[in-house]
Amino acid sequence: MAANFHLILVLTFVIFHPKDVVVDLIPSHPLAPLLEEIPYHPSRSFLHKVDSDQWKELGIQKKDQLLLEFRPLKDLDLALILHQGQSLLTRYRHHPKPHFLPPSPSPSIPENDAVLQGVVTCLIRMM
Repeated sequence: MAANFHLILVLTFVIFHPKDVVVDLIPSHPLAPLLEEIPYHPSRSFLHKVDSDQWKELGIQKKDQLLLEFRPLKDLDLALILHQGQSLLTRYRHHPKPHFLPPSPSPSIPENDAVLQGVVTCLIRMM
């Protein structure tokens, strides 16, 4: 299955500010032009730190950070949802009925039984 997000290896620190997120880069850093292309919107994007290896088969590892965005879901999106009081990283499937697929062996979760927190748009791995 193809992943619907960008993989960025970042050799820097992420600093949280109350109103937005700033990636502190050395201006001459070789990844600076690439980082300017990250789909980041201060009013609807946020970071989530991965706390398990549940999506290891997609290359998402513990301690990675995911850039999430509030936007409508598309089929096969990776989405962070709130289900029964827990945040879960899932894959969204629209057909035959809209539902979220958590990592195996967990059963699928109907769309109306979860709260969408955000859609993964970028993976940030700290080196």
